[in-house]
Amino acid sequence: MTQELLQQLEKITPEEERILAGEKTIEKEIYMAEDSNVIDSRKLLEAGKLIQVRTHTRFIHFPKHTHNYVEMIYMCQGSTVHTINGDRIELKTGELLILNQNAVQEIEPAGRDDIAVNFLILPEFFDQTLRMIGAEENQLKDFIVGCLKSGEVPLCYLHYRIADVLPVQNLIENLVWTLLHHQSNKRSINQ
Repeated sequence: MTQELLQQLEKITPEEERILAGEKTIEKEIYMAEDSNVIDSRKLLEAGKLIQVRTHTRFIHFPKHTHNYVEMIYMCQGSTVHTINGDRIELKTGELLILNQNAVQEIEPAGRDDIAVNFLILPEFFDQTLRMIGAEENQLKDFIVGCLKSGEVPLCYLHYRIADVLPVQNLIENLVWTLLHHQSNKRSINQ
């Protein structure tokens, strides 16, 4: 990842400032309804958007939760620890974690130098992607189809160790850059 992008992503957010000032729990109203443990896309995505990127909030424990969208976490620098459906996963620099709506996730606090980005993706974003994948059978296609189904599916997350796969690294960096810089035609570019 370029230094320019890392400098943008490592800035302390207002939410993180409150945490560093002594806030002990996540501000539920940012993420979900008070009586829910489902992080709600309507609270985090701008109206009409199918995909959005935000930096992962550091310095605080995220209790068990699910999402009503697909979440893709890319570790730009450092590491984070996630428990997903009981599996402990350390996400390291250059790795990618993709969760569907049924994955139960808990996240340990990240440090100042642990920089990750969260892609919030509505399932309908994958309509075109499925047409592009075609009839080929593979794990990614099975995962995407599972995201579009309601109810329990066997494959709730994918963990890719891609730190040394330069073409994938370039794709992720371009995706982050495009979303942060509000490019025109970005939907087709990002798909």
